[in-house]
Amino acid sequence: MKQVRERREDQPAFVLHAHPYRETSLIIEALTADYGRVALVARGAKRPRSELRGVLQAFQPLTLSWAGAGEIKTLTRAEWRGGLPLVAGSALLCGFYLNELLLKMLPREDAHPQLFRDYQSTLSKLAAGAEQRSGSTPAPGMSRWPPG
Repeated sequence: MKQVRERREDQPAFVLHAHPYRETSLIIEALTADYGRVALVARGAKRPRSELRGVLQAFQPLTLSWAGAGEIKTLTRAEWRGGLPLVAGSALLCGFYLNELLLKMLPREDAHPQLFRDYQSTLSKLAAGAEQRSGSTPAPGMSRWPPG
């Protein structure tokens, strides 16, 4: 039985994790509003002149397009949407921890639009209050995760 090749265009997304695949490619785990967590292969993304090289960064709002029939789809386009300040300093640790939680807890291709909005809001709060609080007080945006 032949699998149907799906095509998705211009989906808002965030990169949760990227790891090398072969010599010049990356496997990307992305969080999208309409399709949840998706795995994508970014062919040639590690090449020096690749358009994807500087775009596929964690904590940055992106617009992704992909196609494919299997569990791992092929990334066809990625564009930076902008509008979100960089997460820096100790807030980066909270952001990476949040990404790990999402990777471990969310099944692939299970949409959670409200969780996507909460993730975006939390990144904004982390970027705005990047300075770690003293003692055991959590970083801004993480004290009520998941928001509710």
